[in-house]
Amino acid sequence: MIPNVFGLARPDASGTPDPDSVLLWGMETAEGAVLYWKEGDRSQFAVFDTADGAAERFGPLFDLVLYRP
Repeated sequence: MIPNVFGLARPDASGTPDPDSVLLWGMETAEGAVLYWKEGDRSQFAVFDTADGAAERFGPLFDLVLYRP
C-alpha cells in the first residue's frame, strides 16, 4: 500500500490549485485520508474517508482547493 500525497492549495485566477500555494498536506490510502498541519508549536491532523472529503470540509473554510501533485 503506497499512499497518494495530496494538498489543499490556494486557487489561482482560473480556480485551479496553485502548486506554490499549498497550505495543508495529506496522504490518502484505500482505507482513508489524513490531513496534516502545524498550529503554533503543535502538529495537528484530521482523518477523512477520502482526499475529496478533506477538500469538501476544509476547502470552503480557508478558500482552498484539492491539489494532487
